[in-house]
Amino acid sequence: MSEKIYGVVGCGWLGLPMAKKWIQEQKTVQGSTTSKDKIEKLEKEGIVGHILDSEKTNEEIKWLSELDYILLNIPPSNLKEEYGNFMMKIVKQLKPTAKIVFISSTSVYANNNQEVTEEAELEGTRRNSAYIINAEKALEDFAKDRLTIVRFSGLVGGDRNPAKYMTGRTISGGEEPVNLIHQEDCMGIIEHIIENSIWGKIFNGSAEMHPSKEEYYTFAAKKLNIEPPTFDEKNKDYKIIDGSKITEKFRYEYQHKDPFDFPMKR
Repeated sequence: MSEKIYGVVGCGWLGLPMAKKWIQEQKTVQGSTTSKDKIEKLEKEGIVGHILDSEKTNEEIKWLSELDYILLNIPPSNLKEEYGNFMMKIVKQLKPTAKIVFISSTSVYANNNQEVTEEAELEGTRRNSAYIINAEKALEDFAKDRLTIVRFSGLVGGDRNPAKYMTGRTISGGEEPVNLIHQEDCMGIIEHIIENSIWGKIFNGSAEMHPSKEEYYTFAAKKLNIEPPTFDEKNKDYKIIDGSKITEKFRYEYQHKDPFDFPMKR
């Protein structure tokens, strides 16, 4: 059997550590970035680096056609309406047997004041969520059972502590439950899907416990020794993401079930 080749489109907060883990497992990994100066950083880690941007996908890109697995892991922030088209330009260059993990977001669900599973209706009213929903639909229609979509909750871990971005601010809805997932579980879920050939599925990724914003952000700020945000009494609509499907039906065991126990850098 020939060696499988892994690709990571978007070597950032999640994509880079995922690529590095695969390198440690003696896998061949090709990774993309949008700037030449980051290529050297990738290659120092043993990743074969490539420039990939929305203009370049109009050309034939040989390295994409070599991949057996691809992790699509870039947000729609800069691409906006072109996001789905960009994803499709990439996957259409893959070989017909290549498997795809698409990293989506739980922002696609409405805040309807209840628990949300993967079967819930999608709502594209929040920032970027309409672009993500369109990309999911286009990828599903094209790749079918070669694709698995993972909708992650708020991302925590590594150098990402949500309290950093809230210090000194006043936040509404302090009683609203948080939906978070640790970086190690993001990576664990991706690896579990590939290792167990779980294709043609959609999963939520979210820690089991959902403390309130006030409880969690105050706690997280103390860990960093920074000023915690303040909270007004204004109630906000919320959702509680149920991330149990991958556990109950596909035997993934979350490493970090409670945000209060998340390992974080100071």
